[in-house]
Amino acid sequence: MFLYPALSIGFAFVAVPLLVHLINLLRHRRTKWAAMEFLLASYRKQRRWIVLRQLLLLLSRLAVAALLIALLAGLVGGREWIGALGGQTSHHVIILDDSYSMQQIVSRRGTEESGTEADAAGVVGNTAYDRALASVSGLVKRLAADGDNHTLTVMRASRAAMVSSGENASADVAADLSAQTISPDGRQVDRLMATRASSLRTDLVPAIDLASDLIAATTADTQTLYVVSDFSQRDWAAPRRMAEALESVDQAGAKIRMIDCVENRTGNNTRNLAITDLSPTPDVWVAGVPVVVNVTVKNYSPREATNVALSASVITYGDQVKTADPTVTVSGEVQNLPVILIDSIPGGQQLTKSFQIFINQVGTHVVKVDLPTDALEIDNSRVCTIPLVDAQRVLVIDGGDSDEIGAYHVASVLDPGSQVRIGAIPEVQPVTMLRDVTTEQLSRYRAVYLIDVPELSKRAVDALTQYVSDGGGLAWFLGDDVDADNYNNLVGGKAGGLLPFDIAPTVNLGGESEESPKLVLGKNADLLGPIASAGNGIFGLVSIRRQWVPAVSPAEELREELTGDEAEVELAQSNVQTLLARADETPVATLHGMGRGRVVTVTTGLDGNWNNWPGDPTFVVFLLQSNAMLFSGSAPPTSRMVDSVAEIDVPTDSYLPTVVLLPPANEPPRLEIELEAESSESTIAVSPRELIVADQAGLDELLMPGTIEWQRTGTDGQTSVMPVASVLNVGESDLARVTSAEVIRDLLPLEVEFLSPGDWGASGVGGGMSTFLLILLMLLVLMLAIEQALAAWASYHVRPTSDGAIGSRRSRGRRTSSASELPRPAPRGRSRKRTVGASTHDEIGSGDAASSANSSTAGASR
Repeated sequence: MFLYPALSIGFAFVAVPLLVHLINLLRHRRTKWAAMEFLLASYRKQRRWIVLRQLLLLLSRLAVAALLIALLAGLVGGREWIGALGGQTSHHVIILDDSYSMQQIVSRRGTEESGTEADAAGVVGNTAYDRALASVSGLVKRLAADGDNHTLTVMRASRAAMVSSGENASADVAADLSAQTISPDGRQVDRLMATRASSLRTDLVPAIDLASDLIAATTADTQTLYVVSDFSQRDWAAPRRMAEALESVDQAGAKIRMIDCVENRTGNNTRNLAITDLSPTPDVWVAGVPVVVNVTVKNYSPREATNVALSASVITYGDQVKTADPTVTVSGEVQNLPVILIDSIPGGQQLTKSFQIFINQVGTHVVKVDLPTDALEIDNSRVCTIPLVDAQRVLVIDGGDSDEIGAYHVASVLDPGSQVRIGAIPEVQPVTMLRDVTTEQLSRYRAVYLIDVPELSKRAVDALTQYVSDGGGLAWFLGDDVDADNYNNLVGGKAGGLLPFDIAPTVNLGGESEESPKLVLGKNADLLGPIASAGNGIFGLVSIRRQWVPAVSPAEELREELTGDEAEVELAQSNVQTLLARADETPVATLHGMGRGRVVTVTTGLDGNWNNWPGDPTFVVFLLQSNAMLFSGSAPPTSRMVDSVAEIDVPTDSYLPTVVLLPPANEPPRLEIELEAESSESTIAVSPRELIVADQAGLDELLMPGTIEWQRTGTDGQTSVMPVASVLNVGESDLARVTSAEVIRDLLPLEVEFLSPGDWGASGVGGGMSTFLLILLMLLVLMLAIEQALAAWASYHVRPTSDGAIGSRRSRGRRTSSASELPRPAPRGRSRKRTVGASTHDEIGSGDAASSANSSTAGASR
């Protein structure tokens, strides 16, 4: 095999020395010469030796010509011979960046010249990952054709990151190829060539750390680490981490080479828009009630993006969808929505648009939004699920003495009647229900409203605490009949957390004829939606005349007495959010979480004596928003990250333990994965990391963004489909890159060499000239020396005389010799002088005499 096959035609010139030898044989002429029997006898005696010398000289010249052509043509091979001789072993470790930014389009075939240039350089593919694979393939081909022993390790960054997140992280587990010897056909990378860039946001440090451990544990003459990446700014935002990881590689004695898969001219001006969030506004999420969905689009390019059109659709999974169909991308019914148009998004900024959907079917449905095609397509689409249920019951208990007027205000807002559907069915119960209430009884309600309840029992508090922790919603309206000591001891901020803080005695803020403090928006008023956008002026007619205030700790009271400064309110719950407050920032309405549930606390009553708020339109909006927050607290998540654990509940009393999982797919058919729950488990979970460790199929499909479909079978034999939205982890959409000069500067004093994808073969990645070619070169030098020695041995050289004089070839074949060397003279009278050909140079009377024909051959062939 030759690196430059076209030059192998030069082997035809090997025949030149042979042709010269044959031509010289034809140039000899025969001349009759009398009385030379002794000369012929000497020739017959030396003939075989002379022919052998001439044959060796000819063979050496043929070998020199063949070796010279072999070196020029780049003859490779001899792996078995060199291996038997204990040749050099090289270990090549490739870290392949397969984060989803590597899916960016770097050339478009047929539309840009860059595609043609890439193909001409041996780099095939439109995306950065395609170029990375082409680079790996080029390296393997180069090494496979080389004569040395090469081992190869290929590790994708996504696999390394997931393996490193668990215990007992190992490079052998994370690597696609681990120290495998490269065969002459390079078939080891065939499986790698079929992979695609992942959907994960990862950096290169975990992969480099695992590679460093592998390099340190591997015995090889030379080791080289290749980092194949698009070199985004996000990966190099903290170069110190990268430098520390590469420093361990350098200390292990390995060379470091960087392969940039994105052309510099695609630079930082590449336009890329991404959908960074898609989620429904927290609400009651009841079938037949409109749901507002928010979509956020970010412009990652420095230029302004105008007239951005978003296409939206709803995929419904009603009762008619019984089975998951693998022959289509989604099994639900797709309904397209009107186009959402964004006029302008400044460079580097993001914008959120809201749109409304209406679905009157109970079940979990999917909302999908798509952007137009740009440099990175994977972040142009995002999905979310909306779990819709039927109208939910709400428990309302009013402990006041004013004919339950507070309960009336709440119930009339939650169920206004007529054609308006809120999604809540209020159920008013007397305060005596709390005496013997249980968690089971409360679990039938989606939310509980306690209005001016005088006191609570320990049993009621325990039931309410468990109910909220399990995902229920609780709303307090503290009125005139509340026993502060009872509340502080059982549900206060320090007691149990159902209240965000301990309450102090009520304060009068002004009578009906006096001006009372106004209600204003709190620090977290954005949770109230429309109220927050209207501003404080919306509460212009609301007056708070009396309320409960947070209790001040004794330490704060002492500090107030000593310094005169106003004591600060101590909030026992760290996650308390202030929705509404007075102008002096005293909280009036708060929200805090407890377990899976949420608690809204209003520190003023609803009987009309403490405020005039129930009669103001803002109370309706506040109560609806609060009810939405209470409902959504126990709602299932609307999406999952692609690299998180995918799980589904299969209660043994409702479902069989066997399910079918259909991961997302761009094109049908979709992969079907059958799973079965453990005997004592009611949940089936699929972990991407476990799939890597077990080397099971379906990992790449599970990591794709889109809609996952679970098909469950009930105990009655009926099947149902549950969709789950898988979304990208935001961050890889920024295609801004660092230059090679910046990387080299950040990694100093480490020595780093940068290559482009087409430079694999030309840069000597095989470690310079291979051992086999070095052997050929040494053989060439040796054969040249042998040829010169044989030529000197087989040619004619005049011996010097005893006095140092050298005979001349110009004396018509005569030379000066000593008396002992002269032949015996012929008898006089019979001597005749004949002209002898110039080719006769044999030494008469010596043991090295040669025939005139053969001696002339030696001279001519030289």
